[in-house]
Amino acid sequence: MFTLEQLVGATGGRVIHGVPNGDERFVGGAFDSRIAEAGSVFFALRDQRDGHEFVADAFAHGSRAAVVERPVPNLPDDALVVEVADTQNALRRLAEALRDAHPIPAVGITGNVGKTTTKEATAAALGARYRVLRTVSSFNNEIGVPLTFLGIEPSHEVAVIEMGFYVPGEIADLCRLVRPQVGIITRIPDVPVHYSRTPSVEAIAAGKSELIEALPIDGVALLNADDPRVRALAPRTKARVVLFGEAEDADLRATDVSAHGLEGLRFIAHDGTQSVEVRLPLPGRHLVGSALAALGAAGTLGVPLAEAAVALSTMDAPAHRMNIRHAAELVVIDDSYNASPAAVMAALAVLGSVPTRRVAVVGDMLELGSLSADAHEAVGREAARQTDVLIGVGDLARTIVSSARKAGLRDTHEVADRAEALMLLRRILRRGDTVLVKGSHSLALDELADALVQPAAKA
Repeated sequence: MFTLEQLVGATGGRVIHGVPNGDERFVGGAFDSRIAEAGSVFFALRDQRDGHEFVADAFAHGSRAAVVERPVPNLPDDALVVEVADTQNALRRLAEALRDAHPIPAVGITGNVGKTTTKEATAAALGARYRVLRTVSSFNNEIGVPLTFLGIEPSHEVAVIEMGFYVPGEIADLCRLVRPQVGIITRIPDVPVHYSRTPSVEAIAAGKSELIEALPIDGVALLNADDPRVRALAPRTKARVVLFGEAEDADLRATDVSAHGLEGLRFIAHDGTQSVEVRLPLPGRHLVGSALAALGAAGTLGVPLAEAAVALSTMDAPAHRMNIRHAAELVVIDDSYNASPAAVMAALAVLGSVPTRRVAVVGDMLELGSLSADAHEAVGREAARQTDVLIGVGDLARTIVSSARKAGLRDTHEVADRAEALMLLRRILRRGDTVLVKGSHSLALDELADALVQPAAKA
């Protein structure tokens, strides 16, 4: 929450439309007019499309003000419009001013797999004692992170911020805004997502290490002990290093891990002389690391281990990430937000654990560059082991289907897009089936998952 006076002061802008009231308060920011909230400020960014074309639509959706680089016609008389030289720079400057005004401790989270689930788990564990500001959805870049801080309120006591990486220096720059006291690095697998945008896996590891390099000397770097690339980053930080995982030398260790299919998993967490049973209501053995990292961050910031564990037992899954959704006659494992080889393998393992007929809808895994063909073939082989029916969505997924057929899976199908996949599913699904939906974000398979559980929805 912030005032018009703070907005104008931080950005150096001037009101060019509407009647200014310096005490007027706003409730966060937006760059997408379709999801602008009532009372928010819309930033007309110039990205794939020019945000100035959607200012009027933002006001129609409830925005109270807009930040622009040039006048926009046909606006309501009472619409507040602030003109600045550069809207993205203005967004960053306002976020920095609000961060200065609220110097609460922050947890930064990065990695190539598992960032968002770890973010949600960390927010849940810290929520046992604190009011938490956390990244909305996967807003983890130079636009999303500043927008997160526009939602800060005086009652917030700690921030949990997800940070993504595309180019060297990006996370270092975000850290200048976030100012993390605790840094978590999740996983960097052999076949990482967005590989085509970077020269090597080592370059990705170097980019992720910018988070722990930015930590203060009295900070804590939580590193995945079960990932050789992540634990090898320890010398890059001056902060105290805490290893988490199932490895015997992990400082925060999980033992007695038991997966219970779609019901979630249990394990014993050990932190020094303390031990506690953890019950995570999300499926997938691969989520043990996310839970341990959350416990480590919570403990560093003063939440007792037992309290943090109880909080984890009630956490919700992030949207379209291992959500177990029930329809009248089937169960949908909605993991449709995005797809990397490691994440698809983990999702297939969950599907393979159910006692019903197992149907996998797997889409293209994009941005893998030279690793793409081998990765899709490997997923196909795993699908042959874990599924009864496989539907490949997209051109690259044909390799998944072909590989599964070679491995002995007979009931396989190839479709062009989510609409064709929905038509096929409505023809072949049986009562009691469990359906996994997984694919790269651009395929919009989340709409397919929605349509399966809400028949009136469109795909």
